[in-house]
Amino acid sequence: MTLQEFIETRPQSYGNGNANLLYSSSVSGSEDVPIAPFTLQGITLPFTSQEGIDISAAYKEVNVIKFRYPTGTIAATVTGRQKRSQYFYFTFEPIIVNQLPTSLDSAGNTVEQDSEFVFVPYTTLTFNNNDYNPLINNSEGSKRNSKTRKVDRFADAVNPTNIQAIISQSAEFAEIQNCSYTKIGIINGRYNGTKATSAGPITEYNKEIFVSRVNANSILGNSPAQSYKGFQGSTHTSDADTTTIKAITQSDRELKEIYFNSVITGVHPTKSFPNFPSSGSFLYTEDGNVLVRLVGSKVYSIDKGQVFTTNELGGVILVE
Repeated sequence: MTLQEFIETRPQSYGNGNANLLYSSSVSGSEDVPIAPFTLQGITLPFTSQEGIDISAAYKEVNVIKFRYPTGTIAATVTGRQKRSQYFYFTFEPIIVNQLPTSLDSAGNTVEQDSEFVFVPYTTLTFNNNDYNPLINNSEGSKRNSKTRKVDRFADAVNPTNIQAIISQSAEFAEIQNCSYTKIGIINGRYNGTKATSAGPITEYNKEIFVSRVNANSILGNSPAQSYKGFQGSTHTSDADTTTIKAITQSDRELKEIYFNSVITGVHPTKSFPNFPSSGSFLYTEDGNVLVRLVGSKVYSIDKGQVFTTNELGGVILVE
């Protein structure tokens, strides 16, 4: 029997509660009868025991399978498992034995009658997805806030059922981390804003005034969301001569990908994103896996034949 034939053979085919043991022999006797030593390599076990009890959950977690053999109890260390239709196929670390079971069934197969199996560990539940596995962070609830109370809106979205407890400050504390309101990195992103677009304390609820305040306090060119386009070009120092930059031959030019923030222009239906920067655009180049501004530089575009001069913020102030 080949390995694949063994795997495809259901242990239930030989009787209820039966297990098939895979072994091989490096030497065969007459008429292909194997002789010692024998190597035990794998086993197939049905989902249900001889008594009809479903023990398939234990197969998913078992590391060692112990069973009775003619030479004594064998402890097989599991190295792999496959779930088949109503049975599992296990491979384990090879075990060398010098004897096979002596009893035969009606088909002439060697059998070990009433061998007891012990699974280590044994659990009737799938450990990787139950209440007893602390590795998936369900061993305890979330920490509770020291001040914020829980608002119970399950029964009524408008009037909390525990409104009186909230008023009296006796309601259950909410499962919200204190650090959500104390860590600078969290509160800046959620409430205060960052240096790029910081509005400060929100005291103005007029949208236009509020947006103007955000823009006034932000770093020029830093918008919450930007779209970029790229072009091939070369970078030069701000004091380089523009005529000399344009005269450099293509083979001598050190090219790199240049990016700029492409802002939509025009009116419907002719709106479009420009393919090249203009005055007011900001230029960037790659530094590893991030984009950095090309500040105080001259950038030559090989497609346009133009030189873009940038200021200390990387914004284009001159196109030649």
